[in-house]
Amino acid sequence: MNVRAISLFFILVTASCVRALFADEAFVVDWHIASIGSIDPSRALVSPDSVAVFSESSVLASLDPVSGTIRWRHRLDESAVPQHSHLIRLDSSALLLAAATPADASITHIAAWVEDSGYLVWDAYLSGGAPVGVSVAGDVYILLSGGKVQRLSRRTGSELWEYSLPEGHSPVDIVASKHSVSVITRKQDKGLGYFIVGAESGELASDIFVVMDKNAAAVSVSKTEGHGLDIISWTVPGEGSTIKVANLSDTAMSVYTITPKSTYASFFLTSTSTGVAVTLTGLDGKSWAELYSNSGGKLILVGATSPTESAIAVGAGKLFELSKGSISRFALGSDGEKVESRTEVALPSSPVEFLTCSLSACLVGFKNGEYVLATITGVTWTRDESIADVISALFVELEEEGESSSLGEVLFEENAAPLQAYIHRVKRHWNALAGLPQYVIGFFQRFMSGDYDAVPVDPNSTVTDTFGFRKFIVLATTKGGLRALDTAHSGAFAWKVDDVLESDVIVGIVHGDAKDKLYVVGKFGTVAYINALTGKLMAISKITDFGLGDKVESVVTFVDDGVLYIAAWTAHGQLHFLKGSSPAKSVYFSKVIDNAVVGYIYKEDRVIPTWRFTLPTSSYKITSFASRDPEDKSVSVGRVLGDRSVLYKYLNPHILAVAAVNEDTKSAAIFLIDDVSGRLLYSSFHDDEVVDTAAGVKLVIGEHWVVYSYWSELATRGEKLVVLDMYESDIRNERWSKGQNFSSFTETPLPFVQGQAYLFPEHITSLAVSRSRFGITNRDIIATLDTAQIAVIPKRLLDARRPINRDPTNEEKEEGLVKYDALVGDDKRFIISHVFNVVGTKKTICTPASLESTVLVFAYGLDLFFTRITPSQPFDLLSKSFNKGQLLLTIFALMVGVRFTGPMVRRKQLNIRWGTQK
Repeated sequence: MNVRAISLFFILVTASCVRALFADEAFVVDWHIASIGSIDPSRALVSPDSVAVFSESSVLASLDPVSGTIRWRHRLDESAVPQHSHLIRLDSSALLLAAATPADASITHIAAWVEDSGYLVWDAYLSGGAPVGVSVAGDVYILLSGGKVQRLSRRTGSELWEYSLPEGHSPVDIVASKHSVSVITRKQDKGLGYFIVGAESGELASDIFVVMDKNAAAVSVSKTEGHGLDIISWTVPGEGSTIKVANLSDTAMSVYTITPKSTYASFFLTSTSTGVAVTLTGLDGKSWAELYSNSGGKLILVGATSPTESAIAVGAGKLFELSKGSISRFALGSDGEKVESRTEVALPSSPVEFLTCSLSACLVGFKNGEYVLATITGVTWTRDESIADVISALFVELEEEGESSSLGEVLFEENAAPLQAYIHRVKRHWNALAGLPQYVIGFFQRFMSGDYDAVPVDPNSTVTDTFGFRKFIVLATTKGGLRALDTAHSGAFAWKVDDVLESDVIVGIVHGDAKDKLYVVGKFGTVAYINALTGKLMAISKITDFGLGDKVESVVTFVDDGVLYIAAWTAHGQLHFLKGSSPAKSVYFSKVIDNAVVGYIYKEDRVIPTWRFTLPTSSYKITSFASRDPEDKSVSVGRVLGDRSVLYKYLNPHILAVAAVNEDTKSAAIFLIDDVSGRLLYSSFHDDEVVDTAAGVKLVIGEHWVVYSYWSELATRGEKLVVLDMYESDIRNERWSKGQNFSSFTETPLPFVQGQAYLFPEHITSLAVSRSRFGITNRDIIATLDTAQIAVIPKRLLDARRPINRDPTNEEKEEGLVKYDALVGDDKRFIISHVFNVVGTKKTICTPASLESTVLVFAYGLDLFFTRITPSQPFDLLSKSFNKGQLLLTIFALMVGVRFTGPMVRRKQLNIRWGTQK
């Protein structure tokens, strides 16, 4: 039997345990939010017909100017350095992008894309360093950091000529015109200047290096790409606040001097058809603009704005000023006359980060990660890109209907006098009777429609649905804000909070001892307490006993006698408890410190190192580190085999899994360690593999097993999935642990580890494991793929006990085992993201719904994705297609039949007793 036939048989046998998503559930139980990432104004092209950006997340995208939705996007090399990237228009219908990657800074990737459709026109890879400057004048001219200048065909991207700068020159920028190319460089002994290269020949038009200034400092180049004056500006140390300007379009270079009216911290020049506009920012953060006209070989000041807190930009010959909720547009006349056109706009309250404008539209960036496109008619659209860079995320349980009022009444009855409590309860029950008819009607309506998971119509409600499908997902962003997403309303924002830690950097968020409590911890010791249901800031404090230079690295939690303790772990190896008190008992935890795993004990207000696990050699590097989820429940202590014997599971709650790669030998290793004692429980070395050490090893820990993956070039190229099932003994019915009394301080036997490897057809970038409410439901491995998809792999497929090279026996079939096949097939039923392209996923988190069968899954990174999965099928939920009417009619018919046949049966039984009937 060939491999294809075996794979088909395997899929058919195990199909019952695989279910990604039914067709009628797509776009109903799941949603996807696509993002582009933070926008830099230098790589944003705004026009009346489109907004094109190349973001800090290496995403090239075109946004609809009317709705702000993404018309198309391409995630380019994720490791591209944004500072080495350029975005300009090649012509009226194409974009041009040049980017260098830090992995190989000697290579530049340059490409042309159709702006309307996102189709690739051409691309080329150039050797010679990172792109320093790009200019378009018919064809494309690019200057590389290695000193090369290349001309590329506008239509095909093929190289037309190449020129190398003389030795000793550092490239600065390039400005091209129809007949010549000005290559701006800096030479140590001569300073700032430029060469002239023939646009057609690629040869020096003159051997003379035209020196502009020997002491030039800050340099700015304004390119009009053949539609105006190409200018270069710079400052000179020691000459006050003067700015030098050179016009590169002149046959003979002319240098002008601009003296702004106020001291500035930064400046930016823009060439216009009538002169030069200078936008400046003062030392106090205030901005203003000055307008100069070119008259008689001099730049003469013709107008200026007053320094304000507003943002200023120049676009298409117009000056735009954003101030106090309005955008003002001024004409730039040579006579200094300013014709104002003011537009009132509703903007976010966050401080403005940048303003870039075209003739009739302005793109405004805010420090909280929001971006607004404003036109002469007002705000056209708003995008919140802060959710493209999430530090941490967690699920928040919502209230049940009437939970708050019911809880208050119950608490009153528990603390009141007996008679008063009794009277109060009678009144409460009597008042509840008024809603009984409505409840009965609603019950039958829900029963007939099957709409039990309906959510409140009001998106501002904090009430969950019947089955607990509706929750909030709180995101902490790198912009310092919090965002709460409503899982039942397609990820709509339930609430937003900006700068929650007052400019401190968020390290993590964690649940408090109640579901509406949320702690936000900052790098410098700021702690905020947030109401997780409303986003209201309840309190903010500061950790006061920090050591000099100490910083928070992570947030850890402990549970002691049912009490939750939250602590901040710092760089100095200290724990600072946020709730004011520490656990009465000693607690154990571990951290990865300097490429080693270190165990600690917190005892008597002290953190004491207890053990240290170091890797075999210094060439090994830890790539991942995982422990078992303390909320993961085990419903059985053993695995029942086909002959009714038991293999007892190794249920060590303190187990750690550490994955490392050897950068010298390109191999991988796995270590299982006891978190309390530091004892090595198991190790596995993959020395016969050629592992992608840059991608590392991904791993997760389940109930009594570990699953990890890595990309290997040998012996079969592809993603390897390895499972390690741990049992107390390899002898059936043998158990040495007693109930929950598992101690790491005794020399207990090492676990019996049974492993097996599988081959997965796609590259896996992260792993997670599902968790149900009571642990009865089977586990699924949730894998993020580099194809921008998310898949679920049932743990039952990754079973180390599957028989090899033989058919399973009857007893093994009773366990659900099938013949071992190394290939985990490319089954589309594994894919839970179906048509969505979930780009840049970094992590996946899970939480159980109120139903045991259902698990909620949320993946975040550049994009956000949410769905529901049922690893063991929805065994506790009727499908919407279930014929409830027929069920009711059947029950009613049975009741009628019993009602009529009951007297007949009783009469017959009575006659038999009297002997009148046999």
